[in-house]
Amino acid sequence: ERMSQVLDYLSKADNYLAFDSLFDLTEGRQGQVVTFMALLELVKEQLVELVQTQLFAMIYVRLKTETSL
Repeated sequence: ERMSQVLDYLSKADNYLAFDSLFDLTEGRQGQVVTFMALLELVKEQLVELVQTQLFAMIYVRLKTETSL
């Protein structure tokens, strides 16, 4: 279910979203872990991509498109 929520959220974005914008702090640690696991699974299934331009820089997330395969 969380994977679907993340995909829906990303589909409404124009391009990249900040990694931390996908987490709802009001859900607590358990909700954050569920979201993180959903993101890992989406990356594994090659449905999203994570980008970090340099060491310790912000991480960005976007839907993987046909052109970025």
